[in-house]
Amino acid sequence: MDYSAEIKSILKQKNQNGGLFWSREDGDIHAPHGASTMDTIEVLGELGANIKEFPILSQAIEFLFKYQTSDGSFKYSNTSSKLPCMTARILAALGRVGGFQDSRTEKSYQQLLETQSPDGGWRCNTVKLGKSPETDASNPGTTLYILDAFRFRENSKEDIEKFDKGIEFLLKHWITKKPLGPCTFGIGNRFLKVEYPFLRYNLFYYVYTLSFYSKARLDDRFQDAHQSLLKKTKNGKMILENPHRHWREYEFARKGRISELATLRWEEIERNLIGK
Repeated sequence: MDYSAEIKSILKQKNQNGGLFWSREDGDIHAPHGASTMDTIEVLGELGANIKEFPILSQAIEFLFKYQTSDGSFKYSNTSSKLPCMTARILAALGRVGGFQDSRTEKSYQQLLETQSPDGGWRCNTVKLGKSPETDASNPGTTLYILDAFRFRENSKEDIEKFDKGIEFLLKHWITKKPLGPCTFGIGNRFLKVEYPFLRYNLFYYVYTLSFYSKARLDDRFQDAHQSLLKKTKNGKMILENPHRHWREYEFARKGRISELATLRWEEIERNLIGK
């Protein structure tokens, strides 16, 4: 489908939050959730926008890089901490709008590879270790964002071995469902509702991202999650149960309706499972 009208509509709203390129007046690129700079660029990528066809995206990308720190990680404001979830979300957004790759993105990827936690996942360090086993664990949501981001990079065998540990961490979470990490990502009723676009830790995003990794595809726990998502489809179409409220005015994110764009992602999952 052609989403050029939706893309142009979103691009026209680049100053809607008070700052440049969907940022807030105070420079925050993470808020408001769902309509922030990083969220909006990710959605534009899902719609098929790319930096070649829409040069304004190159300007938005250069704006994002102003938030990159010397070690490659990203802040979301001048006063925020450096968080791996932010770095991963930005890398994934860049990948979606054209596989944007240069020395700056590679620096960010390397920083993520160097900060993997012993349990296989990735963790924000905003809460110090020693609170409880659950709090000390990696953040499942952050780990999913990072695995999504690395889909847009050529990875070595050693890198894939690291990802396998992250995948195992996420597959264990499917079984335990406990709220884990400083941000307490759990698996409950809201997680199981079909969400699109992919902005939060949820079943659809979980299955979609893991379907790109062979270690996950061959695992019974992933197959169980896939079957849970399959039950949400109707005649091969994906019906949205909990799209982010900011995007519900658009046809691709109407609550309770078939989303052709989300269906394309479902079909991508199915192709991944049969190796095509």
